[in-house]
Amino acid sequence: MREENCNKNKISWPKTLKKWFTFKNKAEDFHADDFNHRDYDFYDKEVCIINKNRRRERSNKKYAPQLRDVNDYRIFVATWNVAGKSPTSSVNLEDWLHTSPPADIYVLGFQEIVPLNAGNVLGTEDNGPAKKWVALIRRTLNSLPRTSSDPNSDFEGSKTEKNPSFLNGPSSCSMRVMKSEMGNPQPRLTRGYSVNGYDPNLGSLDDDSDPDSIHSHLPYCGGNSSYCLVASKQMVGIYLTVWVKNDLRDDVCNMKVSCVGRGLMGYLGNKGSISISMSLHQTSFCFICSHLTSGQKEGDELRRNADVIEILRKTWFPRVEGTKDEKCPQTILEHDRVIWLGDLNYRIALSCRSAKALVEACNWRALLENDQLRIEQRSGRVFGGWNEGRIDFPPTYKYSNNSDRYACDDIHPKEKRRTPAWCDRILWYGRGLHQISYVRGESRFSDHRPVCSIFIAEVESINRCKFKKTTSCSSRIEVEELLPYLHGY
Repeated sequence: MREENCNKNKISWPKTLKKWFTFKNKAEDFHADDFNHRDYDFYDKEVCIINKNRRRERSNKKYAPQLRDVNDYRIFVATWNVAGKSPTSSVNLEDWLHTSPPADIYVLGFQEIVPLNAGNVLGTEDNGPAKKWVALIRRTLNSLPRTSSDPNSDFEGSKTEKNPSFLNGPSSCSMRVMKSEMGNPQPRLTRGYSVNGYDPNLGSLDDDSDPDSIHSHLPYCGGNSSYCLVASKQMVGIYLTVWVKNDLRDDVCNMKVSCVGRGLMGYLGNKGSISISMSLHQTSFCFICSHLTSGQKEGDELRRNADVIEILRKTWFPRVEGTKDEKCPQTILEHDRVIWLGDLNYRIALSCRSAKALVEACNWRALLENDQLRIEQRSGRVFGGWNEGRIDFPPTYKYSNNSDRYACDDIHPKEKRRTPAWCDRILWYGRGLHQISYVRGESRFSDHRPVCSIFIAEVESINRCKFKKTTSCSSRIEVEELLPYLHGY
């Protein structure tokens, strides 16, 4: 019996190599809520009608400026390295995800949702923790208050002290920082199936049942639900989810994913990125969640630069067969709005003692002068043209277990000493994005602190009323032009 269990736990190298070296990065390989009200025949007819409308839109390009409206949408973006820990029912995300007013889109990226051991990196993907995270996020988003008496609670001067597990700072210094840092339908969502068979089930977070035994899709939860999952994707420990308000789900289309592995052998998924491409009305978005090469030795930052360059080069969103939509970007930088989030792992080029002294003095400017990401950006070696908001909060890594103490002290000799650093970052590229907050949370759940940001995104859409008038007018003119020929003049 013991030998059988031992054999089960052994990694099959032939299967592992076959898994990784025959891996195909399919754009439709993601998971989303299944809207069971959708009828396929109706959907196919709807797509045909929309394709006809798109051809009409292209023929009316000269009217484009008059036909287009620009609206603002709130996007909440967050990244969190959870150090291989699976959430329990006691984890509270409410104050972390609460914004006032609530966002239209939530983009939530995680790193190390599973331990990065050989079994998880080389063996079968463990999607049990992802199931728990998505259930927790769903429960939290669909219980958020829809209105607030304080419309400016996310901005400068607001007090974010409701939940000590997330938003209370560990010291008077960080509390000062926390208080001042907030300074007509498109094609419906294409159903995507993930290769790992993951199902965002609403079961208990403490359910230890085998996730591989669950294969059915979660039906779209109508009624009181406010948000639905439009895409989720896991690659080993990296996990990216995108949620939208229910009344926007029919305006989201062209959903695609692209994964780039940068881990073992420069290919495996213990490091790398997941990118999700989507369109909201007439505006394309790309969200990249990455976990870059770790290490605080001199020269490790160059390996992280190489990761970024390869992610930009290898991320690819193929066009859907049978369509000639020129508004379908295939690379990251071809999108209208681009946001990059994750554990970028850039460190502070100072000794542990010097960095800690500057942290205690809240001297973020001096720390940022030695921040590897800022240094590499200024030198033009990475993230050229990308933007990052003002960092006005303490470094997010590395904390001792379940404490507010950085892991650079000599209190626990067996603990790995790490210089405090802003490993967890959110950047954006291009026009049409306006950052209105950039903050960190204070959960002790992990050795990283979560980081989140709120953006206002400009989104173009076709004014349907104007478009109908224009097309009817154009059709009338075409008929009138043909009348003389029909009468033989």
